[in-house]
Amino acid sequence: MEREYTKAVIYCRVSSEKQVKEGNGLDSQEHRCRKYAASLNLEVENVFRDEGISGGLFDRPAMKSLIEYLDSHWQTKYFVIFDDLKRFARDVEVHIKLKSELKCREAKLSCLNYNFDDSAEGEFVETIFAAQNELERKQNRRQVCQKMKARIERGYWCFFPPTGYEYVKDKEHGKILTPVQPIAKVLAEGLTAFGDNRLLEQVDFLNYLKTKNFHILIGKDIKRLTFEYVKGLLTQPLYAGIIEYDEWSIPKRKGHHKAIISEDVYYKIQNKLKRPDRLPRPTDNLEFPLRRVITCSVCGINMTGSVNKGKYKYYGHYTCNNKDCTAEPKNVRIEKLEGDYIQLLENIAVEEQFLAMSKVIVKRIWEQKVEDASTTSALKETEKKELEKLVDDYVDLIPKTRSESIRARYEEKIETLDKRIKELESETKNKKAPDLDEALNLTLKLLGTPAETWKNSDKDTKILLHKMIFTENPTYSAKTGFGTPKLSLPFHIKQYICDFNSGVVDLRRLELLTSSMPWRRSTN
Repeated sequence: MEREYTKAVIYCRVSSEKQVKEGNGLDSQEHRCRKYAASLNLEVENVFRDEGISGGLFDRPAMKSLIEYLDSHWQTKYFVIFDDLKRFARDVEVHIKLKSELKCREAKLSCLNYNFDDSAEGEFVETIFAAQNELERKQNRRQVCQKMKARIERGYWCFFPPTGYEYVKDKEHGKILTPVQPIAKVLAEGLTAFGDNRLLEQVDFLNYLKTKNFHILIGKDIKRLTFEYVKGLLTQPLYAGIIEYDEWSIPKRKGHHKAIISEDVYYKIQNKLKRPDRLPRPTDNLEFPLRRVITCSVCGINMTGSVNKGKYKYYGHYTCNNKDCTAEPKNVRIEKLEGDYIQLLENIAVEEQFLAMSKVIVKRIWEQKVEDASTTSALKETEKKELEKLVDDYVDLIPKTRSESIRARYEEKIETLDKRIKELESETKNKKAPDLDEALNLTLKLLGTPAETWKNSDKDTKILLHKMIFTENPTYSAKTGFGTPKLSLPFHIKQYICDFNSGVVDLRRLELLTSSMPWRRSTN
């Protein structure tokens, strides 16, 4: 032994909690390692113990602490002593990696039942031992899984107990799930209420658990009562006495443990969670079609919607959520704001006389457009026939020429003409004018009665109409109401009609107006 290696650290490990609680494996390992260190005149400076750990290299806290300890005491060289090769690693890959990690820190490995040899033969034998340990570990795991699977198939749960249960030894059944009171009682009442629709939504079930101080009963922080946790409680079949395990293809079966809810309640809950048409909440009849499309006149932030619970029912408000906003009040009742909005729409409605005149003008422009489109279509048809005649001429010339280069140029010209013919066919095919009267009547109805149209529409249509009417979100104040809105072009039709009657209208501007109408589609 080299003189510089005078100190040692000990590593001990057991792979199960049972060995930690019921056995003295760690103490025995440490005792044997200390005795071995004394025989080599080594001073044991530290002991690292992994209790109930069976993971790989980077899953063992004590092993990571040991490596960090070697890094922080790099000026000292250590023996790393462990009781058995199995305690070091039971996986060939982990064994090699762990040995490499320690050796690069100039640590010497020492095992009570195995002598490390750095020769080629020694490393080969060491690899064989590590592989044997890995095989033994996998065989043990397979045997344990087979026993667990057989027990689950007989109706006994073998994994970690769900919230509200614990394992209790029974003379007839062995270790069996048993309800823990009062946790199980609180859960049973809440699950039954959810299944019977006395608790409508998952958030109601969550609030129920909080009111019962469920987090205190189970020893968790209230922040850990999340929707994900609640979903796990609602979908746990063990509460209904049902056992299944999909990973091992074990279908549902009746368990031997005591259920806290009936199977009927459990299936009611599952159907409720899967049902797309969830049960209505008291606030579902409160809509906010003007949410985020109305701007606070004070701060310029879009207003949102909120619901407050009164003594007998829920009340909806449009709200400015900007904390720095000085508007008073910030909350405006739905009835107040939407009433002012309907009044705004009534004020911007176009008078009947202008609608009648605009219908005549639009039809005149439309007829001109249709006539222009027909002329364009006729010209394209004429061009198409001329190109087809040219193609025929080139086709006739090809057999008459002996020059390959000229023949190739003819063929290239034919391809170019044929491509243009197909483009013309595509442009003139199925170009039908839309039903002007129907589209125009719908548009004029919106221009003449925007308030009535908006009131009789559903929420999504109301939002669409709002975007068609206004070019910018209107500003609103609870005290002064709506400011002067910026309207879309169709609502300026009165101005264009007046210009048209006075003879100073620019038809290009009027065409721009009609092109902005919702029904507008090109006939070209």
